Amino acid sequence: MGIGNNIKKIRELKNYTQSYMASQLDLSIGGYGKIERDETDIRLSRLNEIAKVLETNLVTILEFNSSNIFLHYNNKNATQNTVVQNQQIQNENGFNDLLANLTEEIKSLKKSIAIIEKRNENI
Repeated sequence: MGIGNNIKKIRELKNYTQSYMASQLDLSIGGYGKIERDETDIRLSRLNEIAKVLETNLVTILEFNSSNIFLHYNNKNATQNTVVQNQQIQNENGFNDLLANLTEEIKSLKKSIAIIEKRNENI
């Protein structure tokens, strides 16, 4: 599954339509649909715009895993869903392991972003 699928899943969790996303991003619905279907290369600047509309960040989009989320409601009448990555820390060793994993993930994401930025410079 690609970034487009991650964007789609987050959009669906937010109850946003493709039409809404397209209008917020000043795209046609077809153009936006190509992003979700991974039929077009996406610039880092466009990915940042999408993250802003989805009220999230690049890490959430890039590393989204639908098996690790749950819906959180602000109150019993709320209709907005929030994506939360489910991480559990049981002791200090678990914390240190989690911290090491997150540090490695950050390094990996920085490398991915650098690759995307370099690719965009060559366009």
